[in-house]
Amino acid sequence: MKKINKSGETGRAWKLAVLVFIIPIFVYTGCETLNITNPNAPSLESASIQTLVGGVETDMRNGLRFYVEATMTLGREGYFFEPADPRFTGELLFGPIDAGGFLSQTPWATRYRVIATCNELLDRAPNLSATAQAGVEAYARTMRAYNLLMVLNYVDEDAQGRALRLNFDGDLSVAFASKEEAFDFIENDLNAANTALGSAGSSFTFKLSGGFAGFDAPATFRQFNRALAARVAVYRGNFNDALTALQASFLDAGGDLSNGVFHIYSTAAGDLVNPNFEIVDAAFIKLHAHQSFETDSEVNNVGVVDLRFSSKTFKRSPPDVFDELTSDLAAIVAETNVSPYPIIRNEELILLRAEANVGLGQFPAAETDMNIVRVAAGLAPYAGTNTGNGLDRLLHEKRYSLFGEGHRWVDMRRYGLLSQLPIDRPARGDKHITRMEIPLAEIAGQ
Repeated sequence: MKKINKSGETGRAWKLAVLVFIIPIFVYTGCETLNITNPNAPSLESASIQTLVGGVETDMRNGLRFYVEATMTLGREGYFFEPADPRFTGELLFGPIDAGGFLSQTPWATRYRVIATCNELLDRAPNLSATAQAGVEAYARTMRAYNLLMVLNYVDEDAQGRALRLNFDGDLSVAFASKEEAFDFIENDLNAANTALGSAGSSFTFKLSGGFAGFDAPATFRQFNRALAARVAVYRGNFNDALTALQASFLDAGGDLSNGVFHIYSTAAGDLVNPNFEIVDAAFIKLHAHQSFETDSEVNNVGVVDLRFSSKTFKRSPPDVFDELTSDLAAIVAETNVSPYPIIRNEELILLRAEANVGLGQFPAAETDMNIVRVAAGLAPYAGTNTGNGLDRLLHEKRYSLFGEGHRWVDMRRYGLLSQLPIDRPARGDKHITRMEIPLAEIAGQ
């Protein structure tokens, strides 16, 4: 992370880096162009509010591929067979994690570039009308909180109690925030944004992409904000706070489980296609589901397998073998090269409510929500959910409902259950990796 002032003033090095990432969004947003006198030395200050907002959405997708592949591997949801780079089936399975390598650096750096853009928006906001200011601040704080949470999920907290950099000025002598301090900052950002949305009027003064369809006005964006707040509250074990946030979110027990906010892709010039798409019956594919995803899946009383398993995998024959790992299951994270990738969905919200109720010992309510996703998956509903089986059932449902969305590893770590994940090559020294490393470039003296 380079220069980003805590107040939101983005330093020159960061501004140039961010602008390199946001230039392609002109095709993506279809909005204003930059007024740059010298195209060889652009500055972030030249970008409009609309361009910065579009840049946040565009840049969040950069490095997301590595995050998906890494978290799926770490959580034993699947494996990434990459002949050109042994780290995906080596470093991620038995360590040590290279703090100087791209698997550590890229997800961190790309997220902090987005945070830099959010800080620039916060710098601009006081120069706007009161209503416009409230909308810009709410958007910037919400998206900053989300991106910080994604980094925190990745690095957790090291043995020295270091988690995130919350000093945004590039000063490496400033201490890292702890995990709890990082959660406090994220939660405060979300709550401040929620308050600001009450003064943002009936519409934003900027446009959001189709990934925010249905959540692109202050009232509905607030539902998205509260959904993220519920996720944070569950992560912190603040289950009553989670239930309160979920009441104000877009949770709909009878609604479309796929409704939500997404990263979107296209084949338009200058835009990105979904990097996790593969032709599942091609001669060679890279992203595979772990075999346990099949062996642990359920079949209903008429012999129909869990629809979440059958829709998210493709059976290959013969099995693929790579680096002493075997799988005959292609993992379907993207059905096409322009398939959206979830930020948060209704199905997750229903299961977050179930998780909060499990945590509170309110098992009938938790069972009701788990059964919503089970019935949708073609399975028989649960009965008799209790202290002895509630958490196991909840984690099973999250595993199948949210496959490939970055939750399994985080969930198992939160509950101290990483040891339950499979080890396929004990002779090679495979083990459970608990966290990714903070990049060396972020640590003074390195």
